[in-house]
Amino acid sequence: MSSARSTDHQGGYGERLRATLTSMHLWYRFIEFDEPVKTVEQASKKVQAEKIAKSIVMIDSNGEPLLAVVPARSMVSHKKLKQLLNVRDVRLANAQEVLEHSGYPVGGVPPFNKIKRVVLDEQLLKDETAIVGGGDINKLLEIRTRDIVTAVKPRVTDISKNQPSEQRGERIGSEGTV
Repeated sequence: MSSARSTDHQGGYGERLRATLTSMHLWYRFIEFDEPVKTVEQASKKVQAEKIAKSIVMIDSNGEPLLAVVPARSMVSHKKLKQLLNVRDVRLANAQEVLEHSGYPVGGVPPFNKIKRVVLDEQLLKDETAIVGGGDINKLLEIRTRDIVTAVKPRVTDISKNQPSEQRGERIGSEGTV
């Protein structure tokens, strides 16, 4: 495992997240690394891939942001999200939109952010904890899944692509940011 890095670098996003979690009296554990951890593949070399959840910032056809939280090895089903939210379309946010709407950079987005419309894939509830973006690209955050549900109040349902017909033509890792 990579050696831990000091938490005082740049004072940044991770420290703001730490303050938020502390103020909410939630149990958490930061996992810090010397190098950036931008993809699920990089993160899975250091932590259990089965525990990793991606927080994906998306924009609907009305221009409104939403956060989809799914298991690391899953992809968001745009079809399921469109039906659930009753919108014409959804798309991945670009890096500028991710920062603007969530308050965190791509690769560091945690479920605890400025976006109030959150959908959490029900598969994540089978584990007591999840490992999510830690605010900065060199941090991950382990948190209790029940605390995500209690604090963020997401809609909990199946939003992952899980049917072979839905995955045709999709590249593995196309939603690779944590």
